[in-house]
Amino acid sequence: MQKTQCFQWFGSMARNRSIVWALVLACGVFDCAAETHRHSIPIDEARRELGLVAAYQNFPQKCRIDRYGTLEAEEVFYHIFLTQLPRSYRWRTLVFSNSGDYLGYYETADPPAATEKDALIYPGPSGSSLYGDFVEDKFDLGDAYIVRFSAAGPPDEIKFAEQTFVFISSPRRIRPDDPAYRFNQLANRVADMINRSRYKAVREDFSKEALARVSEEQTIAILESLRKRFGKVERVGVPWVQSENTAVLPVTFERAVAGLKLILSEDNKITGLWVLPFKTAFPDIGKNATPMRLPVKNKWRVMWGGDQRNQSKYFGSQVSHHALELVISDRFNITYRNEGKQNEDYFAFGQPVVAPAAGTVVAIIDGVEDNHPHSPNPIDRLGNAIMIEHSPNEYSVVGHLMENSISVRVGERVVAGLPIAKCGNSGDSSQPSVYYHLQDSARLLAGSGYKPYFSNLHVWKGDQADIVPTHSPVRGEFVLQASEVQKAGAAR
Repeated sequence: MQKTQCFQWFGSMARNRSIVWALVLACGVFDCAAETHRHSIPIDEARRELGLVAAYQNFPQKCRIDRYGTLEAEEVFYHIFLTQLPRSYRWRTLVFSNSGDYLGYYETADPPAATEKDALIYPGPSGSSLYGDFVEDKFDLGDAYIVRFSAAGPPDEIKFAEQTFVFISSPRRIRPDDPAYRFNQLANRVADMINRSRYKAVREDFSKEALARVSEEQTIAILESLRKRFGKVERVGVPWVQSENTAVLPVTFERAVAGLKLILSEDNKITGLWVLPFKTAFPDIGKNATPMRLPVKNKWRVMWGGDQRNQSKYFGSQVSHHALELVISDRFNITYRNEGKQNEDYFAFGQPVVAPAAGTVVAIIDGVEDNHPHSPNPIDRLGNAIMIEHSPNEYSVVGHLMENSISVRVGERVVAGLPIAKCGNSGDSSQPSVYYHLQDSARLLAGSGYKPYFSNLHVWKGDQADIVPTHSPVRGEFVLQASEVQKAGAAR
């Protein structure tokens, strides 16, 4: 194999706005000498990550997060944030990985009093560590509780005579024994080296045969070009493990969203590495088999929806890439009366939300406070939500619902068109709207998302209206269930 065959270019940024490069390398022996580097996790990024799991872990809407410090255990960095629950006044110590992934929290009556290099120090029974002092340049710990981290992360449980510390893991946490873990670690390490322009350091994860086959100059040229065209890596997503040694990860660059495909040897060396267009890396999983109707009644406008970056608010997310957000507006795209300062001013607020197809309710999130207009809740992306199983691999997720408006229960069977809640303004929503996506996993916000197709829609594009037998709504369209037009006509 010639060296020039090791690098494959599939297109040009100028032609199709995306570039694909590949390094097809040979297996080698694992050498974990790759460089580690401490990141700084911004508070806004921490809040966004926390928002992905807030519904599972009961984080309140008004939840201030403060940066506390960084720990280093066996050359692995962990970033610590604190928040206090407003009703119980208990403290949660939030732990993030060096790449920004939220790992989970400890909940205690008191916040940590101090840190060591690899440990959190909590006040002991006498509180001496809370009010301790520096003696001979060393903090007087007294009878403190010391929770020491390792390269595997924070301890799941650590028992002291008077107190037990239990780590509540994020449902999205990737543990060292998870098949996705090695892909996640390596991809974040490669991204770190690209962001720091340490292109030569990426080669530390290549096999010996690959290093001999692909020159340092070729590697640097490809990575420099990638960085120049796409910008820095902002986020590496959850790996989609395709086989024991192959995984694809969504990667958000400054100017593009792509997929990183990795093939690893048994000893965790890169044998294949591709950066692919997002649609190539995560192709549509096909059309939903269950006939769907809109989750709303009457005529709504598609505020977000479609598979282009300028159409989808969630572009680049494997599960919610095709999510819809629906609002009610007039023909001038005004969504409210009066000044729009109250949720009640919005045409959509309080409107009925219905089941999009027959199925069983499998999950409910309720009790999330509705936002004030233009004040989205970054801690809880879905807000109040309902998840309905239609078939073993088709699950509807309907969100942004009004607080305490859900009228169904987990385990209840529903039919298409049955009222299940009311439109609200909860979650990551700036105004009353209805959120919808269709996924293939029984776990909320996990797996892959379908491009949802609905049956018998009345679709307006500008002033032109047509009844479409099967349609996936796109941003800017007005949509209405055609059967409801017929019912309205019969009533007249």
